[in-house]
Amino acid sequence: MKINRENLTVLFNRFLDRGDSEITVSHPSREIGELLTIELGDYDDCTIHFEQSVEDYAEARNEVRRNHPETIAKDLPGASEYVKAVLASGIIEINNRDEVQTLVERYGNPDLMAGHRPVFAGFDTNLLPWRIDRILGLRDPEEGVGYVNGFVLASGVRDELDWDYKCHDTDPFVDAFGDQYEEYWNQPLGDARHGRMGLVRYRNIRDIQQAHEIDCDTGDEAIVEGYDNYEEQHRGEILLFSNDRTFVERARSHTILAQWIDLPDSLPGKTTATWGEVEHLLHMLAISFGILELPSVTMYGVWRGKDELDWRRERLKVDAR
Repeated sequence: MKINRENLTVLFNRFLDRGDSEITVSHPSREIGELLTIELGDYDDCTIHFEQSVEDYAEARNEVRRNHPETIAKDLPGASEYVKAVLASGIIEINNRDEVQTLVERYGNPDLMAGHRPVFAGFDTNLLPWRIDRILGLRDPEEGVGYVNGFVLASGVRDELDWDYKCHDTDPFVDAFGDQYEEYWNQPLGDARHGRMGLVRYRNIRDIQQAHEIDCDTGDEAIVEGYDNYEEQHRGEILLFSNDRTFVERARSHTILAQWIDLPDSLPGKTTATWGEVEHLLHMLAISFGILELPSVTMYGVWRGKDELDWRRERLKVDAR
């Protein structure tokens, strides 16, 4: 059964109806095993228990590398990507939240009626897969209000995200983890799935929210120059965000207001979440890991025949076991 991310509440209610208020989320491999447990409470009162530290996960991934072909280990997210997938759900924060908040409060929310220049947000490639526009709380797409008046997207960022490394031999995965990996056929592997998530986010911002798209080549210098040219040619100011200090310094040398985003590198033992955040958590982890196991259910982030509409609608595939 295919299910949109926002409809995962149906699955949660099925668990509750049969008395399963605790949901374990595991990877099919013996080495990785249980990742976390979700305690379903009221809509805004769930608890997430992370069953292994980031260091433990990194060692388990190395164990996969020792026991299986390199292609298998590379398909699993690295420790930092695992943490970023959790961050994208909104249940943990960036490390320098106060610094970013100070920036957006100082330069954002301009008074356009008083003749102030509109402010737009832009992003480097390394942030887009992780729902960064929503994590930073820059603008509410439903209300159309926020710290920025819209977004400016660089085609060079889009092109850096648009790379594909697809699975055309499922046998190593089936041999390692089971028959469910037949579903990997012709689907992106490893980091290519993160790139695909970034493309989905790019297109979501471009097509649904208030956004301008500028043409530029790939590479930091070309992307920064693209943003610089936009500021020169339009009556507006750009707040540019990146996880790359070199990119930020390059942008500042062009007098662009650029902010480094300090992404977390660890997970808490437990944290709280809303049902909506749990939906995002499962969606992001299913994409990152490819396949997850929940009680009596296998959840696929990719599957044979997953198409562009499935990606854009944030669909998962759920099979009863």
